[in-house]
Amino acid sequence: MSRRSHFFLLMLVCCGLLSASAAAPVPLRWHAGSNRVDAAIQGVPLPRVLGRVARATGWKILMEPGTDRVVSATFTNLPAREALGRLLGPLSFVLAPQAKGPARLLIYRSSADAATETVAPSDDEYTLEPGPIPNELIVRLKPGAKITPEELAKKLGAKLVGRLEELNAYRLRFETPEAASAARELLKARDDVAAVENNIRLPAPDRGEPIAKTTTEPGLRPRVVGSKDRVIVALIDTQVQPLPAAYEQFILSRSSVVDPSGAADAGPTHGTVMVQNILQGVSVADDPVAGSRVRVVAVDVYDPAPAGQEPTTTTWNVARGLYAAAAQGATVFNLSLGGTDPSPMLDDIIASLHNQGAIIPAATGNMGGTALTFPAASPGALGVTAVDRSGQPAPYANTGPQAQLAGPGTMYFQYGGQTWVAQGTSSATAWVSGVAAGAMSASGKPASQIEPMLRTELPFRRGTP
Repeated sequence: MSRRSHFFLLMLVCCGLLSASAAAPVPLRWHAGSNRVDAAIQGVPLPRVLGRVARATGWKILMEPGTDRVVSATFTNLPAREALGRLLGPLSFVLAPQAKGPARLLIYRSSADAATETVAPSDDEYTLEPGPIPNELIVRLKPGAKITPEELAKKLGAKLVGRLEELNAYRLRFETPEAASAARELLKARDDVAAVENNIRLPAPDRGEPIAKTTTEPGLRPRVVGSKDRVIVALIDTQVQPLPAAYEQFILSRSSVVDPSGAADAGPTHGTVMVQNILQGVSVADDPVAGSRVRVVAVDVYDPAPAGQEPTTTTWNVARGLYAAAAQGATVFNLSLGGTDPSPMLDDIIASLHNQGAIIPAATGNMGGTALTFPAASPGALGVTAVDRSGQPAPYANTGPQAQLAGPGTMYFQYGGQTWVAQGTSSATAWVSGVAAGAMSASGKPASQIEPMLRTELPFRRGTP
């Protein structure tokens, strides 16, 4: 094994990561007779999931105030306690039967005594769930099409709510899902239409938990170089909040393809976590003496969320974000996001970027199992899963055929003067993106020559003993 290989292996043992998830969920099913559980939940805030559990079981559920987790889990026919472990992730819980009245479920980070906030039973069906948006279509016209997008929208009875001229792609919104379905049938007969697909809503991103730990910094300084010599990483994610000085100096720009969403109600945004994970990856491969040529362009692609909900994005927004970052010279595109529904439009964009020499790491998802997730499974993307300290897949990590590379599954980051911990394939992906950019900076090699190195040094090995 090369010296570099030993170094990467050491970092996998010592470092860690956060979350991206996938899939169109079905309601949580708690079978009362057998007390076994089915679930397919992607990117749903924990209190909303617990409300459904309380309704299904009759338990009195209490959790520690301020507990912040986004649930992504898919499983069938699990015993109740095992199901709770999958839903709650790193949180601790006690399920205590009562002599009189319903059982009590206590959920906490620090101690069971801290679980004092009652979760009300709920029939919440999780509005704005991930998956195809039934009343929106993305229509791509053929080059030279005689009809304008405005004329097409009017003919179909739709509103033109977005345009991506670089791809001849247009986002149409209809009054009802039925109208969108009827329009799709009409579009099949048009010879000036290249492709039609639903716009797809992706799951909400997860965030980390505060802990008491020594501050983690990238241990690297930026090297002053001209614009042509920079190695630019695109972070396609949520808004990036102000960062500690050690990280802020690497930010080249912040931009948004949506209405600015503002900072999260409390705690770090997903983008704030990911940019730190990227720069920690950079520090693994770059030259600490000469300094780093890496810079980050942060592109916010997440729509503002209603109060109490997490922001979500769509394949349309991600496509716009990729084009915006490419225009700023990015050669590494970090996609710590994803879902189970493929998007031909995103496939085409990712393939085009890859063919032009870019590296596109994408998270495989935190649902466990081996289901395909996108854009990790898109041609040209590098699917990244998460591993533990021994190099084994993390229990939540998706290890489907799209998993090509592996990164650490637990990572630390700074926010609000505290150190936080985050877990998931999102951060593993961001760390890999940073390693790729750091290797480019240190070696002077283009992305196309670094990708084979990543496959050699950071492969995901199935069935490793």
